[in-house]
Amino acid sequence: MKKLLLTIAALSAMGMYGAVTDGLAAKVDDECITIGDVLSEVRRNPSVREEFTLAAQDRAKLAELYKKAVDAIIDRKLILKAAAEKKMDMQEWVVDNRVREIVKENFHGDRNELEAELQKTKTPFDEWRNIIREDLIIAGMRYQMIDKHLQHVSPSAMRQEFEEHRSRYSDAAKTTVSVILLKPAGDGEPSVKDRADSILKKLAAPGADFAALAREYSSDSHAKEGGVWKDVKPEEAFRAEIADAIAALKVGEHSGLVDLDGWGFIVRKDSETAEKTLTFAEAYDRIVRNIRRAEAAKAYNAWLGRLRANAFIKIYPMPEK
Repeated sequence: MKKLLLTIAALSAMGMYGAVTDGLAAKVDDECITIGDVLSEVRRNPSVREEFTLAAQDRAKLAELYKKAVDAIIDRKLILKAAAEKKMDMQEWVVDNRVREIVKENFHGDRNELEAELQKTKTPFDEWRNIIREDLIIAGMRYQMIDKHLQHVSPSAMRQEFEEHRSRYSDAAKTTVSVILLKPAGDGEPSVKDRADSILKKLAAPGADFAALAREYSSDSHAKEGGVWKDVKPEEAFRAEIADAIAALKVGEHSGLVDLDGWGFIVRKDSETAEKTLTFAEAYDRIVRNIRRAEAAKAYNAWLGRLRANAFIKIYPMPEK
């Protein structure tokens, strides 16, 4: 659902944010979905902000994304209604466990980080926790209605999938690199070059620990993990100048200072694997997953179609400026 939701920035460009927040976006049976509901979903999903902000000046694209967002909320309401009819609920301890998992996985185990993020989006904790509860119910309904009924994958279907989609069954070339990022010097601070020279001297010393230096000096988002970017395609993860520097390195080597617009980079190539075409045996588990995923998606869409066919749904046009 995250990929379907508009961002506040895009909605602001449409003149919706803080303007038409009480208008109707859709009706589902006796429930109303308001523009405010769409905005609430936006505030809870900041990860896609850039993608939709880029479409802020494209009215047709925004209308398409807005429709997808409303459809996603409709589907959510229909599934939750079906769950209520089946008297499916989620015990509180299960919700609490999921909250703890999210805090551990996404907020370094720090509940205060979660609270700070919720404050940014103006989302009360109880409201966010209820969303987690609903997510668990939706996952449970999907398992009960779809996943548990999937049939065993036949050998012939596996062989057909493998032969018709060979490009799916290869491991792309990947590189693990470590990065030390030096931000431009502030008042009274040593220049990027001076700091880089100092770090490079330390790296030249016997037993130098690149990860420890990254944790100490780097401004990169991966600094806490020792600057490690695991299994990436450098040409996709970094600017061309950094990717070229990585390409010139052997495994275990580090670059000198790479200056990009006043920012300094020192990179090390930790490991590198070439692209590998998999045999049928090597791809076995992946083939099964892909077939089951396709079957599940088909069954899920058919189920949603039945839910929609049995409901009254009215979708209102995206508001004008």
